[in-house]
Amino acid sequence: MDKLFHLIKGEIFRLFKYKIFFFGILVSVIWVIILGLSDKATAESLAPSLVLMDAGLMSIILLASSFFLEKQEGTLHALLVSPVSLSKVLIAKIVSAIFMGLISFILVIGCVMIVHGSKVNVFYLLFYTIIVILAHTSIGYVLILRAKDFMALLVACMGVILLFMSPLLLMALDIVPSSLEFLVFLSPTYAGQVLVQSQFQMVDSSKIILSIAYLILIPAILYPLVVYKRFEKVAIEG
Repeated sequence: MDKLFHLIKGEIFRLFKYKIFFFGILVSVIWVIILGLSDKATAESLAPSLVLMDAGLMSIILLASSFFLEKQEGTLHALLVSPVSLSKVLIAKIVSAIFMGLISFILVIGCVMIVHGSKVNVFYLLFYTIIVILAHTSIGYVLILRAKDFMALLVACMGVILLFMSPLLLMALDIVPSSLEFLVFLSPTYAGQVLVQSQFQMVDSSKIILSIAYLILIPAILYPLVVYKRFEKVAIEG
C-alpha cells in the first residue's frame, strides 16, 4: 500500500511538472467563465457536455501527453525495473487521471450549483464522472500503446474524438430516429452524456442502466486484456 501511495504521489507530481495540471485547470476555468455568464437554463444544458469534454475526451489527450513525456525522460522504464508491480503502476496512472477529472468536475458542477443554484445529486454525478474517466482512459491507452509517435497519436485521438462526439451532434439535431438510438450508445461519450444529463433533466431509467453497464464494461475488458498486456512491452521498448 505504501508503494502504491508513493506511485500515486509521483504521478500527481508529474502532472504539475509537465504543466498538464495547469492546462487542464485553464480549460476548466474557461468552462466556468462560460457557465457563469450564461443563464441557468443554458448553464444546465451546457454543463453535461463540458463535464464530458474534460472527464472523457480531454483525459485521453492529457494521458497521451503525460505518457510520451515520461517515455522521453525514461521515467516509465525506471518504474518498471523498480520493485513495484505493473498493476500498481497502472493503478497510479488511472488515479492521477481521475484526480484531474475530478478537479474539473468540482469546478464545473460547483459553478452551476453555486452561481445558478442548480440542485443535483453530487454522489451520482461523482460516480458517473469516474466511470466516464475509466472508460475513456482505457480507450486512450489502447491508442497510446499502438501509436508510433506523439503526432500519430494526436491524429488518432482527433479521429476518436470526432467519432465519439458525432452521435451527440446527430441526436441533438434529431437526425437519428429514436428507433436507432441504441446504435449511438456505442459511443462511450454519448453514454456518459446520458448519465450526466440525467441529473439535470428526466432520462429513461433503462438508458441510465445501459450507460452505466457499458461504461463499466469497457475498462473491465480493455485494462486487463489489452492495456496490461501491452503496457510493459511498449514502455520497455521506449
